[in-house]
Amino acid sequence: MKKYTETEKKKITEQVCALMSAGMPCGKACSKVGVPKSTFLGWTQTGGSVADQYALAREELIDHWAEDVLNIADADPVQVVDQNGVARYDAAAVQHARLRIDSRKWLLSKLKPKEYGDKVTQEHTGKDGGPIAMAAVDLKNLEDGELESMMELLEKATKGGD
Repeated sequence: MKKYTETEKKKITEQVCALMSAGMPCGKACSKVGVPKSTFLGWTQTGGSVADQYALAREELIDHWAEDVLNIADADPVQVVDQNGVARYDAAAVQHARLRIDSRKWLLSKLKPKEYGDKVTQEHTGKDGGPIAMAAVDLKNLEDGELESMMELLEKATKGGD
């Protein structure tokens, strides 16, 4: 395994992060620069400026992919001209663009779910979709025996009836 000087690490980090910021995934960026991905990620785990640069580049990469979704969707589909001179959209090219968009959308939803994920809400309702009935219990008027019985029932209920 090659040992890198601090100067080499700094230069490599800048190159990898610049490529990532421009939309290239980390593995491809590392290959292009000539450093193993595992080595580069090891540097990021030590903290410091390398980790900060990588975190920023990763955020910019994700934002770049989000922009890609719009660019792919806004691009005019490939047209083909049949033997009668009629232009039509190439179905395979349209499907390829859809696959590219869907792949990026899926990645975005996993990498930044708060921004790009589906919003999931859960609603609790009572009987027939109405409000949940809440009961207020006034324990002040209970006698000691009634309170003890209530405590026994609560203990039994929370222990699953054992």
